[in-house]
Amino acid sequence: MFNRRILRTKVLQVLYATYKKDENSLKKAENELTFSIQRSYDLMFYLILLLEDVTAYAKKIIDIRQNKRFATAEEKKPNLRFINNRITDLLTTNEKYISYINEHKLSWDNNPELIRKIYQTLEKSEVFDIYLNQKDDSFRNDKRIIQFFYSEVLYNCRDLFDSLEEQSIFWINDIDFVITKLTHIIDNIKKEDVLTLIYPDIYKQDDDKDFVFSLLHNTLIHTDEYTEIINKIVVNWDVDRIADTDKFILLTAISEIIKFPSIPVKVTFNEYIEIAKKFGSEKSGGFINGILDKIITYLEKENLFKKLGRGLLDK
Repeated sequence: MFNRRILRTKVLQVLYATYKKDENSLKKAENELTFSIQRSYDLMFYLILLLEDVTAYAKKIIDIRQNKRFATAEEKKPNLRFINNRITDLLTTNEKYISYINEHKLSWDNNPELIRKIYQTLEKSEVFDIYLNQKDDSFRNDKRIIQFFYSEVLYNCRDLFDSLEEQSIFWINDIDFVITKLTHIIDNIKKEDVLTLIYPDIYKQDDDKDFVFSLLHNTLIHTDEYTEIINKIVVNWDVDRIADTDKFILLTAISEIIKFPSIPVKVTFNEYIEIAKKFGSEKSGGFINGILDKIITYLEKENLFKKLGRGLLDK
């Protein structure tokens, strides 16, 4: 599920937290990285559970309106298209989903007001109205409204972001990625084949787990050594004055260049520039670009790394 940019970011976050706590325990850092990745994976199932709970709330509202003493004709014969959505049914009756929710005890029970607000936002939207009143009760339309639910309703729900931030420090940086992942999962579902609903595993590739933990270990163990390399490159600039985020981006990039002979220098170079743009200051992208380029030249000149295969040295 998680691509290597996300995994690199997880390592940076753990290194930063370790530094702020003034700890140098490899075991604690490893445990925190494990927990961070697991919680981010939880979020995918947690947001599907939110869809299930919003659907249950919608059914409750329909029942209340239907049983009113002076119910209108429309309320007596409600439109059940949303609560009977076939995509929702596939997502929430999946064995892996049910098992995961139960095993990890995920629940929105303490957030009834959030569920109400999300449903009200959805119900008032023009897209929802069109969905309910289309003549064509199609699988495609079911898919589109659930993608709208994630990519528009949830993505723009400030209350949801606040709730997630309160529940886990790891979630606020992951929600964009997880929502995008969910829309892709839904898009790949084919009506004719329920097996096309595939909940991805935590790691996208078999060697990603080894990659992320090796990157953490090597960076933490060689922090002092890599800091000295940065000191040699950043002429007339005290390394302690470099922003903490930029410093750890450089340390992790150096670690990756030296430790992983099969990863092209160009990949590492580009990845950490993009990470700097997202998580650093306004000037971080340009700063990391210039300094990391000089660091790579220095490492190559000093024969401090080797790359396996043609083209892996190119920047």
